[in-house]
Amino acid sequence: MNHTEAKITIKQSDKVEVTKAQAWAIEEGMKHYLKMADADPARVEKLTKGDKKEFARLLFLGTHFVIKIGDLTPWDGLFEPLNSMSADELNRAILKDYVVKEGGAE
Repeated sequence: MNHTEAKITIKQSDKVEVTKAQAWAIEEGMKHYLKMADADPARVEKLTKGDKKEFARLLFLGTHFVIKIGDLTPWDGLFEPLNSMSADELNRAILKDYVVKEGGAE
């Protein structure tokens, strides 16, 4: 009888770890860009075939990317905690959700 070993693969979560302040900024940022989507339904239809959440994600991420490459001044105020996140981390946080770090009051 041939015995085979079962391979167990432990997959790390796709969720990004964020601080409480970053989580708050992400939520508020999405609200802000969803309001922009509501204000311009024709643009939403043209860019994302009516998908307001995707439209908001693309604008939010696009702005963050331009900040990260240095073409816009860094986020300030409520959004300042996002400055320490990469564009990839922000994108994954929006798309795949996030977990708040223990003690991440920053």
